[in-house]
Amino acid sequence: MAMLEFTDDKIKARASAFPRVTIEVALYGALALCGLFARLLVLGDAPLAADEARQALAAWNFVQGKPDAFIGSPLLFTGNAILFALFGANDTLARLLPALFGSALILLPALLRRELGRVGALVTSALFVFSPSLVFFSRTLDGALIAVTCALAAFAFGWRYLVDRATRDVNLAAIFVALAFVSAREVWTIALAFALFLLLSRFFPSSVFGSSGQRSAVSGQQSAIFLFSVVFLGVATTFTLRREGIGAAFELFGAWLAGLTPSAIFYDPLRVLLVYDPIALGLGLVALIQLGIVVLNERARVFFNALTFWIVVAFIAYSLGADKTPARVVVLVVPLTLLAGWYIGAWLERAARETDAEFLLAQEIPVYVFACVIGAFLYLVVVELATRGTLAVTAVLARVFGWERLANPALDLQIVFALIVIALAAVAFLIVATVGWRRAPTIALALVLTLFALWTFRQTATLNYAAALNAREYLVARAASANVRDLESDLRDISRWRANDSSALNVVADSASPIVAWTLRDFRNARFVARPAVTQGAQVFLATGRASAPAADWMGQTYTLETRRVTGASAGWLRWLLFRDAGALDASSVTLWMRQPE
Repeated sequence: MAMLEFTDDKIKARASAFPRVTIEVALYGALALCGLFARLLVLGDAPLAADEARQALAAWNFVQGKPDAFIGSPLLFTGNAILFALFGANDTLARLLPALFGSALILLPALLRRELGRVGALVTSALFVFSPSLVFFSRTLDGALIAVTCALAAFAFGWRYLVDRATRDVNLAAIFVALAFVSAREVWTIALAFALFLLLSRFFPSSVFGSSGQRSAVSGQQSAIFLFSVVFLGVATTFTLRREGIGAAFELFGAWLAGLTPSAIFYDPLRVLLVYDPIALGLGLVALIQLGIVVLNERARVFFNALTFWIVVAFIAYSLGADKTPARVVVLVVPLTLLAGWYIGAWLERAARETDAEFLLAQEIPVYVFACVIGAFLYLVVVELATRGTLAVTAVLARVFGWERLANPALDLQIVFALIVIALAAVAFLIVATVGWRRAPTIALALVLTLFALWTFRQTATLNYAAALNAREYLVARAASANVRDLESDLRDISRWRANDSSALNVVADSASPIVAWTLRDFRNARFVARPAVTQGAQVFLATGRASAPAADWMGQTYTLETRRVTGASAGWLRWLLFRDAGALDASSVTLWMRQPE
């Protein structure tokens, strides 16, 4: 009995020490760790592109006390200035802030469990972990992902305040609003969406936009206003060390307005979402349709209407505006993923209630596996067509039946299309015949999710973890070449040879390239001029482009700095979709010149 009492006391003590460590909390922790790993893995392997290098260089110059009028994103500037002052400057540290905020985004659905559902919130977090576009922009020195993360956090805490009336929530919302407005211009799209939502709430019934009590609940929160002001001014001015940051914060609004000028290209958000985030796009749109049908309580209806406004305003701004910066897609991906997570969570809960274990093992799993095998076969057929440009079966049939004159790529596409239609019809018939009409939609959705999930994992891996980014990707505006690493290595080798020090080389470089300036950040004797000349007494010259030798006794080596996709260049769309190696690229380069050894 004494032993039993001791054991009970020990269990109670352990429970009181870890009162919140539940399976749900453990799952959120595991997802956060997976997301952090995905965002930090080989974070600094790919060199900084020109825009990234310019943003990082501004913070480094500030730390070094060098004059530089550029600020860019005030939050990235201030954060990188702190990191560089503490640990020095490198590519990994330059991208660390977006990676950390991208990891924090994974935990935000936990704040919205009442609206998304417990399962739906977990599914949303899982989708955030592996979203190709969210992972990519978490690994890029760009403030768009930070702005959207802070905006969602502000929305979540503000919503919790409207429900629970806790002062802590409105204070946290104010802090994240301030951080969002000093991160990137994309925040103004979200601000416009919520401003329109609040404006229309005065003219429509409360069941659509919420009660007047909720609308006025945030009045009189002086502490929130104070926190917003302190955080906004502190981050924008780098804690009063650089007052020009306030102007840079308002310049984000001007840049956003300029991006709203009409454009003739309107398909960008759709094609990017289709290629990289089909789960968010497809199931997010299905969720929007279902929200128009299902009956929800007032709180849930207002919440989902606010998300709908966010999506609609962001889609219109991205589609019709002239600013087609790829980073803008995160403004759409996040709310669509919230809706997709809610829909998948509700489907999983419903399927769990309706599923019979014996029937699942005997009927549904075999049908699911068979459909997956058929899908794998069709994928191999498509890969063969994309790789070889023709199908082996077409060549065999042409030789057997004498169809040589009919053998052409169009016939191959027709055969592939016919195979897909036949396979879909066969799988649909098998599902209905085996599990019945009532369970058929569940199996079909499971197959669609499997296909989209495998595609998502593939896109995440191929997009994010190469030694140099692929400029043929829609999300990559410009990609720094792996030659940048070769340039830095060669300069250090030359410096050790000429000056017996890896960073003492006397270098004169063209001031036009931020990538070159960032590469030379540690070289103490580097100078940047508009037109490098041999008369300036340098040991090495770096001239952009394929410049001619500055003198007869000089030798040179050209390095590719950056590549970009040629818009409108013809490319095999199927091969591009599978391998991303189709399409023309334009490149910028720099030439290193040094005297020939005697």
